[in-house]
Amino acid sequence: MAVLSCKWVLLLLAVAVASVSSDKKFFTPKDCTSKIKIFTSDNGEFTSPGGWSGYGNNTNCTWQIKAPQISAKVKVFFTDFDVEPSKDCVHYDSVAVKENCNGSWSRNLDPDPHVHGYCGNRTDFSVTSNCGNVVIIFKTDDSVTRKGFNVSFEIHRESKPPVITCIGKHCNGTQEEIAESNIYVNCVVEAYPPPTIYWTRVNGSMPVGSIWLFNGTLKIEKVREEHTGIYECFTNNTNGSDTGRVHLVVKEKCKCPMYIKTNWYKLPPYMRDKTDKKFKKSIFMLLLEQSFQKCCGNCSNGHGPSKILFNDEDSMKGSLVEVKQKIRSEATISFPIPGKKDDTKYQNEYKFISIVSSPGIAFITVNSEPGTSANAVFSSVLGGWPILLLTLVMALLSGMIMWALDTWYNPDEFPRSFIKGSGEGFWWAFVTMTTVGYGDRSPRGYFARIFAIIWVLVGIVITSIFTGVVTTSLTAITLSTDVPLYGTRVVAITNSSEYKFGLNKNAKMEASPDLQTLAERLVKRDYKGALVDTYVAGEEKKFNDTKLRVNKIFDYDSHYGIVFGDSNSDAPLFKSAFQTCMRNYILEKKAEFYKVVEKNTQPLQKPKESQAVERSSGLFDAESDLFKKSVYICLGLFLFLAMCGIIWDYGYMRYWRMAHSDFGELEMTGTATLEMAKRNMDMMDAMMDQVQEFYDNWNRRLDDMSARHEQEQKLVSKKQAK
Repeated sequence: MAVLSCKWVLLLLAVAVASVSSDKKFFTPKDCTSKIKIFTSDNGEFTSPGGWSGYGNNTNCTWQIKAPQISAKVKVFFTDFDVEPSKDCVHYDSVAVKENCNGSWSRNLDPDPHVHGYCGNRTDFSVTSNCGNVVIIFKTDDSVTRKGFNVSFEIHRESKPPVITCIGKHCNGTQEEIAESNIYVNCVVEAYPPPTIYWTRVNGSMPVGSIWLFNGTLKIEKVREEHTGIYECFTNNTNGSDTGRVHLVVKEKCKCPMYIKTNWYKLPPYMRDKTDKKFKKSIFMLLLEQSFQKCCGNCSNGHGPSKILFNDEDSMKGSLVEVKQKIRSEATISFPIPGKKDDTKYQNEYKFISIVSSPGIAFITVNSEPGTSANAVFSSVLGGWPILLLTLVMALLSGMIMWALDTWYNPDEFPRSFIKGSGEGFWWAFVTMTTVGYGDRSPRGYFARIFAIIWVLVGIVITSIFTGVVTTSLTAITLSTDVPLYGTRVVAITNSSEYKFGLNKNAKMEASPDLQTLAERLVKRDYKGALVDTYVAGEEKKFNDTKLRVNKIFDYDSHYGIVFGDSNSDAPLFKSAFQTCMRNYILEKKAEFYKVVEKNTQPLQKPKESQAVERSSGLFDAESDLFKKSVYICLGLFLFLAMCGIIWDYGYMRYWRMAHSDFGELEMTGTATLEMAKRNMDMMDAMMDQVQEFYDNWNRRLDDMSARHEQEQKLVSKKQAK
């Protein structure tokens, strides 16, 4: 041990001798700045700007000489001094020497208080300060210049025995360090001449590989817990010696920092709002606390268990974009960050670990506005006008043909007039085509009846075609519930996996900063649909609105994980050992993680009715504008026609009957006359009935007589033929 100490003493003496050697002569450039050089050695030399070749105009240079001890004195020597002369050495070119012994700079150091500086062509002279902090200031104007000057200096220090003024990192005699790091234990000594300094360990040997530097600092590389102990710093010079002790405590190197900061955004159920009652049941909080507790350990000989600061003041961000902007931060984890299962890097710089897999992406669509289906049916009916027009034209042609075939056999129902007959034929054709006839018109001729059969069959086909068009349109409206992503205006959270998925499907994607804004705008029908994580959709209550419906669930390989903000390979959370521990633990506890997720998520609610049923029942929705307009128009027409009918009945027709009635012309002044008139009318009706009955009887008899006559003629013809 003594041999080792002697070697170190010799080494420190050599270093001390080297430290007091003079600085090389410093050549000051011509375009110097206000503070060009600070000298700390015991002696040195420097030139004026530009050297002996001469200084320039408008120069302002400062040289500072700073002794290790404020009690030291500095002696400055000026040689070859040639500066533009002036009366007071202030207004033109001048050199001033000042000192700072008590916190402020003094005036020019000269016994004569009226001398504010030095100028002109002077012989060699010197200036001595009262303390160890001196500046030389050189200023020039914009006109005459000279050659300048040379300066040398010496620092004269008082002899002083060694005094240890600071030992340890915090100068309190105690120093705590973490194992496996390179540490430095300070031993600051004030002494002159420079003392020798060496270290020993009380009741023990110095750590292997420990060295002490020329300034007295003890360096221990890769310090270990067993290096804990009391270390002694010994110093001496020709005037005396001093000893100081420091208690070095080496703590266990913990796998994780004591406090782990977080950087996250609200995305329930992965991370809920701080004000939410279920905040502590957020999936990432539960899983990360469990995982970090395993991989960080208790670190009982260090700072103790690590703590994740979920509820820190700046931990929660407003959106995923804000989280990504704050990823780079020491001892910080950011989540929930979307990624892939096997991803290990994020942005090719940060470490990434997948924690939770997404069950898929829910495509949530908003129902059409009330009356949309009814409007579509109405439009489809109007769109079938070519078939309706063809039906009317064919009915008109059929009416003409029927008139031509049956007018000779049935002139009463199909008059001989072309216009009247064709009109009656059109009525017969249209009614027969739609309702198989009313019976008010019927063909009598044989060819007319054959044509009627053909027309009935054709009419059934035409009516079926028109009905099929309307039915097909109605079926397409009620059953076409699938909304394609392609070309549809869809919204998703900015930079999320759902947003990228929509872009890959050629949807017209819009970005929303957060989930609440997304749901509110979707309910307002600003978008046709939204792509949302299935767990998130089940958690967000705004997606339970009756206007919204889950159209489809896409099976998409998406995961949410954590990003470590330390990109330095020496950071504890960045090291491969910790990363491997986290990945292995997540794989090992995969089943338990699924149970935690299942327990703290809510499934999507299934709609009470299918979308097809809702659409079919909503064809005549009372809330639709079409239904309301139809009801109002029908009610308006009903009231208008009813008023017209009442006015017609009790207004015009009443006076018309009175004006044209036979009873109105009679002067009925008594009841007997009125009774007689009634009896006459009854008698007239009875006589008309008898005449009609007589007419009908004689017609039947005539028909019978004609029939018998035809039979008798046939019999006579047969007898004559025999």
